[in-house]
Amino acid sequence: MDVALASSVAVARQPILDRRQRLKGYELLHRGSATDGEQATAQVLLAAFGDIGLSSLVGAMPAWINVSRRFLLDVDPLSLPPGEVVLELLEDQLLDDELLGRLREFAAAGFPITLDDFVYSPEADELLGLASIVKIDVLAGGVEHAAEQARLLRGFDVTLLAEKVEDRAMFEDCLALGYELFQGFFFCKPEIVTGREIPSSASCSLHDIGVLTRADATFEEIEAIVTRDPGLTLRLLRLLNSAAYSLRRRITSVHDAVTMLGPRTVRQWAMMLVLSGITTHCDELVPTALSRARTLCRLAQLRDGDTDIAFSVGLLSVADAMLGVPMADALDGIPLHEAVIDALLHRAGPDGAALTAVLDYEWGVTSVGASGTEDPLGECYAEALSWSLQTASSARAL
Repeated sequence: MDVALASSVAVARQPILDRRQRLKGYELLHRGSATDGEQATAQVLLAAFGDIGLSSLVGAMPAWINVSRRFLLDVDPLSLPPGEVVLELLEDQLLDDELLGRLREFAAAGFPITLDDFVYSPEADELLGLASIVKIDVLAGGVEHAAEQARLLRGFDVTLLAEKVEDRAMFEDCLALGYELFQGFFFCKPEIVTGREIPSSASCSLHDIGVLTRADATFEEIEAIVTRDPGLTLRLLRLLNSAAYSLRRRITSVHDAVTMLGPRTVRQWAMMLVLSGITTHCDELVPTALSRARTLCRLAQLRDGDTDIAFSVGLLSVADAMLGVPMADALDGIPLHEAVIDALLHRAGPDGAALTAVLDYEWGVTSVGASGTEDPLGECYAEALSWSLQTASSARAL
């Protein structure tokens, strides 16, 4: 489902995961040109509750929204649903009686309060009594800093969240220190073990995806892949007969599907269902792959590029993380278009450059232009977030 967006919308989301890498919420992050924290918060709230919609951005998960002292004091009443929003107090705010009193009101109203980029000092004891979650920047201070903060906070009734966790080793270290929640790029990086073999089932699945990525895949090839797996056939037919398509008659076979909807639609849905069927350690890998695929596809449309190649690049951008092997090994032997391989391995070509831009956008390496100017990446990405949540949910429900 498409979402109509104003050109000024610029918001990204980062998943928050628990110890088992199950999704627990999304932090909504400003990606525009706001000059201060209050303006950034206002623009994120506008996107979440206006332009895009909260459910389109986070589904049924809570949304974590950065707030400053000034924002909390100036915006009264704060018309946000306590059960759907976590207030994340930015670091270095003036802790006076006025702010503490306001935070007590929010805590009493049921808002979970998170302290961002926290570094302990005795002056923060009263604030810690109001907080539910404390975020520690592991990348900035290292594991030693994370260990020291965990020790200092042991006597407080707060959940520790390790943020900017960049790799698997850092994640394992923070697990051992007692951290319960995690945020960072680690979940999209492979847990590489020397000598690990790709399971045959996953290898077959990726081979099937490789065939389905090709725009010239024949009807016989599409039908052979789908019908070889009765479970995939059933899931695909259920999806294509769902209310989303509002078809005038039921689709009863893969042949019907290709005839009525066209090979491209069937290929893309089959690719997504195959990907969602690969066993993975993290809830968020499939939605991440889908959002990237949709974003790259839309960007390719804008430049009159090959949307099939773009979609495939985004969808397979998590193949290494799913299989726990380097990307070159994950793609080895898969019948992919050379442009897909070059984009994934070398960031070459327009789709490789677009993938780099999307990754940077996801994690805040770059921002967009001034408010009110056209921002194709921001608009395509925002629409893709909504689409990916709905699509991943549909695929898992089948």
